[in-house]
Amino acid sequence: MSDRYLGNVEVAILTSLNELAVRHGLSPLDFSAAYYPQGDKSHLTFYTLPQEAVPSSKFERMLAGLGLTDHETLHIEGSPQQIYDTIQWAIEKAPRRVR
Repeated sequence: MSDRYLGNVEVAILTSLNELAVRHGLSPLDFSAAYYPQGDKSHLTFYTLPQEAVPSSKFERMLAGLGLTDHETLHIEGSPQQIYDTIQWAIEKAPRRVR
């Protein structure tokens, strides 16, 4: 058992990222991302990109909404507040969910 825990800040950031994914027609299971809290130098990093069955255009639009247009740089760096605000801004600009 790990003594690492997820606090509400980590959960808020990852939950917001999942909401953004859904807005772009992705499942949160289509990719892998991790949040590393380190004060004002925290990172949200994308590791596993969607498989061929998932249209890459959806994932690319989601990343572009976060300001990530260079496929060599698949991370956001900043304070937890900055990362959260970036995701919230992207959610506001993203398409609404279609049910």
